[in-house]
Amino acid sequence: MMENEKIKKTLYELRNEIEVDIDLKKQLRKTLVKKSRTRKWKNAWIPLIAAAIMFLAFLMSNEQMQHVKASSLKIENAISFLDIGSGEITAYTYHAGRLYLSLEGRGIFVYGNELKQVSNDTADSFSRSSKGEKLLFTYNGDVFLFDVKTMKSEKVLDGTSDSSYIYPEWKDQNHIYLTKVTDNEKQIVEVNVQTKKETFIVSGEMASLVEKEQKLVFERHGEIIIYNVKSGKETIVDRGKNPSVTNEGNFISYVKERSGFEDVWISDMDLETKNKVTTNPPPRFEPSGEGMYRYQFPIWGNDERTLYVMKKRNDGENGPAKIMKIELSEQSSTEIETVKSYLQALMVRDDDFAKSLLKDPPEFLTYSNPKQIGFQILETTKKEQSTSVKAEVYWTDTSLAYYKVSTYDFTLMKENERYVIETVKELSATELLSNEQNEIELVKDGKGEALFSLQDIPQSFIQTENIRFSSLLRTHDEKNVIFSLQGMDETSEVTLFSFNREIKAFNLLATLEGGVMYKVALDATGRYLTADYSTDALDSKMLIFDLEKGKQTDFTNVRSKFWKGDKLILEEVAETHSMYYQYDPHTGSKINY
Repeated sequence: MMENEKIKKTLYELRNEIEVDIDLKKQLRKTLVKKSRTRKWKNAWIPLIAAAIMFLAFLMSNEQMQHVKASSLKIENAISFLDIGSGEITAYTYHAGRLYLSLEGRGIFVYGNELKQVSNDTADSFSRSSKGEKLLFTYNGDVFLFDVKTMKSEKVLDGTSDSSYIYPEWKDQNHIYLTKVTDNEKQIVEVNVQTKKETFIVSGEMASLVEKEQKLVFERHGEIIIYNVKSGKETIVDRGKNPSVTNEGNFISYVKERSGFEDVWISDMDLETKNKVTTNPPPRFEPSGEGMYRYQFPIWGNDERTLYVMKKRNDGENGPAKIMKIELSEQSSTEIETVKSYLQALMVRDDDFAKSLLKDPPEFLTYSNPKQIGFQILETTKKEQSTSVKAEVYWTDTSLAYYKVSTYDFTLMKENERYVIETVKELSATELLSNEQNEIELVKDGKGEALFSLQDIPQSFIQTENIRFSSLLRTHDEKNVIFSLQGMDETSEVTLFSFNREIKAFNLLATLEGGVMYKVALDATGRYLTADYSTDALDSKMLIFDLEKGKQTDFTNVRSKFWKGDKLILEEVAETHSMYYQYDPHTGSKINY
């Protein structure tokens, strides 16, 4: 009873603090004629206030859930999904679910379901933020407004012979922050877009505005600094470069170098914690005192859980620039998710992410051949201080008649609130290969079994004598072998077959144009088969064969990367770039990866 009285007293006190519309209250009273109704509504405000309190409590708890610390964010996934092989990426930004990239000498492109050119203009820097549908960019010292709806650009500010502008940032509809570059220094200035009036703010470059706190985060002489616009107070965040803040203003991303190794870091805006979110491995060959990659311009997506960063090789292998997507989560990845992420990273050769998931990573993780093309998780066993995850991993050797199914035991332990792979042990391996007698041989536990030879294949299926076995695999139920025959003449065809081990029967699946077969792979269900091949040195072709319905779907300028369950991760290849997508063979739909 005493507890109820306390609640009632509290509600009465709250009632007195709520503003009441007196006129509305009188009008409502006039409409309530019957006394019984009046009594019924006498204390109606009590449940309303209680509901309001509960709603406010929910909002407050939800708000608190969102404000996690940088140190609490774990890497959920990371993949280099966009390779630019021609034309340097001079600038990029993220707006409304799309990446906007400027390629030197080629124009501005947008990455959605494809990489599409939207302007002939070139940018050397983009604004981090937008106002409505308007982005800012700079080029050769001048400032431009870019409308993402019309794809039109308009010059709003000219540089001069003595100074130029770079790194634009919106303040409000009429004002922008810019880095003004002169012979002597770099200054952050505020410019009124209408009047062109310029106001000096602070020495430094690459400012990001934290709108809710009226603070600027910028770089100066190798340090990341927070500047309070109202008070002029400066606070050093860390050593680093290329800072960027989230739209909500809770986190800062930047690149930091330690002992020659660059990595991407994130920090809380209140500077309570910091977190390294990349693991830059050493070079593959001679040690140089630097990491394998150089990272640049880590920018945030629409939320505070996605980062985009550009990386380039730093070890003499002048590969294309790559855009990597890093997904963060306050929840630790499970043991299975950790193993899946590790195997996926190996298949796309993201060594830096793969090594971050290992307790003691080796010097080399990935090789050109043999290479992994798929996997399936078999089982998980919880132990007292660790977890065992068993997985089946599928390997192939490009253009050769070689396929391996390996069973691995991954032992994981929790370290710093996340799972890391402590050991990887191969438990068994079954190989399918072509031996010296031109037989397809199954090798298991060191014992070989000849399944069939070239001479066993019906002559009606063979168009030429000058052939060899090429890419092949064993189906998951172990009942069938799918293999290809590679013609050795210039005009020869490539043929794809299945062999039923139980009834010793061959079936012709597909005949491909003359060329070279690279690999075949099977989805997790065993229904869909991919075959990668080319008809000349410059093209990339792929087919998906529905083994249930006997239906074939052909693709050009595409390479399969790996099967993720029954979804295919594929790479679209153009003359100047390549991009990853996820393809659903059931629906024929494609989404960004």
